[in-house]
Amino acid sequence: MQLQLLLNKPRDATPAEVDSWRQTDYFSKGDFDPLILFVVVPTIIQLVAVGAMAIVMLANANLF
Repeated sequence: MQLQLLLNKPRDATPAEVDSWRQTDYFSKGDFDPLILFVVVPTIIQLVAVGAMAIVMLANANLF
């Protein structure tokens, strides 16, 4: 028989701790613009990645 490990057993938060967390957590507070966070930032990252791929392809075509 294997013994139960009591890992990952967090205690319940007090109401004051929950209120404090709600006021300080970035996503829980909701003090951001979802359009910028979930649309604009990934679009910029994708455009940079496509541009980097184009530069590598041009470099490969010219050097090799």
